[in-house]
Amino acid sequence: MHDGYEIKKAGVRSISDIAKIHVGCWRTTYRAIVPDEKLDGMSLEKSAAKWKEFFFRDKNKPSAGTVLLAKKDKETVGFCAGGEVRRFSKRTQGYKGEIKAVYILKGHQRKGIGRKFLKHFEEIFLKKKIFSYIIWVLKDNPSKEFYRRMGGKLLTTKTYEIGGSKLKGLCFGFRIENGE
Repeated sequence: MHDGYEIKKAGVRSISDIAKIHVGCWRTTYRAIVPDEKLDGMSLEKSAAKWKEFFFRDKNKPSAGTVLLAKKDKETVGFCAGGEVRRFSKRTQGYKGEIKAVYILKGHQRKGIGRKFLKHFEEIFLKKKIFSYIIWVLKDNPSKEFYRRMGGKLLTTKTYEIGGSKLKGLCFGFRIENGE
């Protein structure tokens, strides 16, 4: 690729890279948003265990989710995870897909990786006959503007409790062009 970034599908061998990016991005993005105790208490081991569950729901039964990696010079610099919507609700009725996570290391943000992740996921969704999807983001996360620019429409909000603090989440809905 001309920009040096490659998007590829992750497998279980990528769990440690995913965990490093997950913890690192939370600590840089959510500092001053999420309580320090929560961020400082995150560990690579706990994150890796959660991502292993994403790949394997039950003992050795593959999940329906997908994780994409962004690589530059063989180094993993970001990941994006998603699949079918995790929880059906009236507020997000009609949206069948969900992007669960988009994490890109700070030095590689604003280089088109997020746009590439969404494009790749839309291709994955279309193959599965999923023509719409949601993304949840914390209200105070500056990346929320990226989702608006990409065409996301604010559908609803909810309150998360993270580290003892109540934080507002925003749900953006996307309709895939060329979908039904």
